Amino acid sequence: MNITNVNEYEEIAKEKLSKMIYDYFATGAEDQWTLKENRNAFSRCTFYFIFIFPFTLFVMLNPFLTENRFRPRILIDVSKIDLTTTVLGFNIALAMPIMIAPTAMHKAAHPEGEYATARAASAADTIM
Repeated sequence: MNITNVNEYEEIAKEKLSKMIYDYFATGAEDQWTLKENRNAFSRCTFYFIFIFPFTLFVMLNPFLTENRFRPRILIDVSKIDLTTTVLGFNIALAMPIMIAPTAMHKAAHPEGEYATARAASAADTIM
């Protein structure tokens, strides 16, 4: 199974999970405002990379970015990347800048539930 983008996870989940379980994971609370805003924010971050070893030319397709969105850094040496971030006042170095938010019912999607999610987070060197 070759997953090439985030949307493919949703397609695979729809195929593998029952409709009830898929709907639980794929929807948000109340009017799903936060879910819609998250998807809108992600869609505004359309970008692509041009690799020029050892530099990466990061080209943003949407030039109207605010300080809370991705900021392009053109022709920056990427041989040593610092993904340190601050969470609740603590500096944390992560292998990837993705963290797993608190969720429930992991066993509905995997027999080992939250244990499997915790192991995956650890293997990816991120936090949950």
